[in-house]
Amino acid sequence: MSYKSYSVYSAEEFALDDLFVRWVKYPNDEEVASYWTIWLSNHPYQEETVELARELIRTGSRSYLPNLSTDDISSVWGRIRESLQTMEDVRPLQPDVRAVVGWWYFIRTVLAAVAVVSLIGWALWMQYGPNQSIRTVSTPTGQTRQIRLPDNSRMTLYPNSTVRYARRWTDETPRAVWLNGEADFSITHRNDTSSARLFRVHTADLTIEALGTIFRVRQRPKGTCVALTSGQVDLLLKHQTPIRLKPGDSIEVASSSPKFLP
Repeated sequence: MSYKSYSVYSAEEFALDDLFVRWVKYPNDEEVASYWTIWLSNHPYQEETVELARELIRTGSRSYLPNLSTDDISSVWGRIRESLQTMEDVRPLQPDVRAVVGWWYFIRTVLAAVAVVSLIGWALWMQYGPNQSIRTVSTPTGQTRQIRLPDNSRMTLYPNSTVRYARRWTDETPRAVWLNGEADFSITHRNDTSSARLFRVHTADLTIEALGTIFRVRQRPKGTCVALTSGQVDLLLKHQTPIRLKPGDSIEVASSSPKFLP
């Protein structure tokens, strides 16, 4: 199956894209916001289309029910009654005409119902079908899962853990997972070392950036532990200077301050 690039997306296609909608609805998500900022700087000709898509999403989230006062409601009903009183008398339809009109309204109603059902089915398929954009994997107590990620990187998800990531990664999609729990990672090396193409693991405490690397991430009540086996990773901490790990390093990031483990 082939997929269109964001560079040729229409406003409507942007408005239906999960990653784009997340950016509009959650602008404080630093990873997603950073991705779209970089993408827009490389595709400035799409700014007008992107802004239109953002407005479509904002508009679709608003309520269209007007706040009418009692006087406004009385005025509306007054105009409706006046219109009814000024209408010409409607003559009864002939039996054969009534039959044709009846069938026409019946067919139109059936077609409208089919259209509504089809639209609902399409929306459910897009949201919950096998091609949904975001995949979530969870492991119960006593179960470990081996997962192959979209770029052929591998991860081992340990018990009582959850990971989320996009089902497909392209040049337009960040290589990123969101982890809650414990996992081992073996990252496929990429020649492109630009910031937009780094592999990232997001946890509640930090973000890990890696290239071709083997490491473990373990979240515990007192903090998150990262142990590097080979390669190189950078730890991005909130309001702190990034920390670079070398093979054999193990560090625990707690709410107070990070500390290297023996």
